[in-house]
Amino acid sequence: MIDLANSEARHLALLHRQMIKLLDQELAPLDLGHGRYLYLFSLYLRGDRRQQELADLVGADKAAAARALARLEAAGYVVRRPDAKDGRAVRVDLTPRGRALRPRLEQAAENSIQSFTAGLTDTEHSELRRLLAKMAAPLLSAREEP
Repeated sequence: MIDLANSEARHLALLHRQMIKLLDQELAPLDLGHGRYLYLFSLYLRGDRRQQELADLVGADKAAAARALARLEAAGYVVRRPDAKDGRAVRVDLTPRGRALRPRLEQAAENSIQSFTAGLTDTEHSELRRLLAKMAAPLLSAREEP
């Protein structure tokens, strides 16, 4: 029988909530939440994308993606335009203002991670990173493009 008080699921859920809280605190001065941050980083890493591709990459439904991207567009961080190859699709790209935000977002992520892992030794932190990457690998590869 599973020990619910000490299960991996419980620990992962607690850690996830704490990481989101730390990241939201770091992003608050930028008027960004962790959800919109994910769209920006997907664009930093992969460049111009269809709106639905971005939604799939961050694990959001079509409506949530549209709302988040509308807020990013209103803030001047992204631009949306019709896809030249498929008029039904919308493409999203970073604006110069969105590109300029990257160093601040990277610093916010780094600060959150440092706060989150402050109690670990360098060896423990490396091992944590290795194990998390191993656990996430199948999920990440499932989201990769063909």
